[in-house]
Amino acid sequence: MSAVSQIELPDGRSVWMVTKYALAKKVLSDTTLSNDTSRMGEKAPLAALPASVREVMAKDMLNTDPPKHTRLRQLVAQNFTVRSVQEMRPLANEIADRLLSKVDTSTEVDLVPEYAQPLPTLVLGALIGIPEEDCADVQYWSDTFVSELLLISDKLQASAEWLSQYATELVRRKRLAPGDDLLSRLIAAELDDDELSSMVFVLLIAGQTAASQLIAKAAHLLLTHPDQLAAVRADESLLPGMVDEALRFESPLDVTAFRMTTEPFELDGVTIPVGEIVICSMPAINRDPDRFPDPDTFDIRRMDNAHLSFGFGIHRCLGANLARVETEAAVSALLRRQSSSAITVREDGVRWQPGGIMHLLTSLPVRFVSTD
Repeated sequence: MSAVSQIELPDGRSVWMVTKYALAKKVLSDTTLSNDTSRMGEKAPLAALPASVREVMAKDMLNTDPPKHTRLRQLVAQNFTVRSVQEMRPLANEIADRLLSKVDTSTEVDLVPEYAQPLPTLVLGALIGIPEEDCADVQYWSDTFVSELLLISDKLQASAEWLSQYATELVRRKRLAPGDDLLSRLIAAELDDDELSSMVFVLLIAGQTAASQLIAKAAHLLLTHPDQLAAVRADESLLPGMVDEALRFESPLDVTAFRMTTEPFELDGVTIPVGEIVICSMPAINRDPDRFPDPDTFDIRRMDNAHLSFGFGIHRCLGANLARVETEAAVSALLRRQSSSAITVREDGVRWQPGGIMHLLTSLPVRFVSTD
């Protein structure tokens, strides 16, 4: 199969798919390709949704180009620096421990709904200013949206409408009663309501479902690779490398964001015409044998692990640092629990669900077997 070829998405649309690491870096960094969904017309990822929903999403960092993208990213970026995110580590640790303390270890536990899903939602809620009582609904509708994206379904429309309405309402409430949170700070920076609602919408999607999938997949990989688990238990300084290897081996996303050609685009001997959508296959580029030796081996000590799971170039995921901290906190708490219990996976109960942009791990049943 060619490294650059046309494929048909589940909703019937045709796009160009890239499957080699070096070519993907070119696609993700080339400034002649546009992320501006308002220019994509019927080829936009949410073209089938009502205009009111598309408008809420069309003004965020993910779906715009410079100079607008630059202005919006600069306003938010200071809240996602390594230093800023490290200040949230105690909160992530506390939430991880709190969630595990509620788990009934005397019976089988599904780590996805009980642990991996709520953890990043609660952390994100504290960052943005989402009331904790709203977090379960935010989690449900965000997960529904992502699992249905690029599909044509009533669930996709319902989730998009709920999230867009919630984002708009949260902005309204924060204008009336600002607090010590990211959204209140953005309001003070004088973004307009459409920009704020769009920013909240994309943060709900990018900051919740992808992060929960990273946590779930990292836990599954460690629990099914006993040698790697033992290494991390013996030396938690290996946690950052473990997170990177989980990102490479089982990326939360299957494809990159839509990018549209604004002029004929040459790639690996193929000329992609103007107005075409280009995406990259994350599993293929992160396991490209030309870039990663022994790519199908999960190795937490892998050197030079420059995976592309957080993207590349100006649109690289702003929440990358936060996702790392959340996953390290989640795994570290599990390791502490393992000091008195062996955690075993019931493999016949592990469930995967193919989605529009993600291969979702939906069930990870485990047992905590006492070692005392």
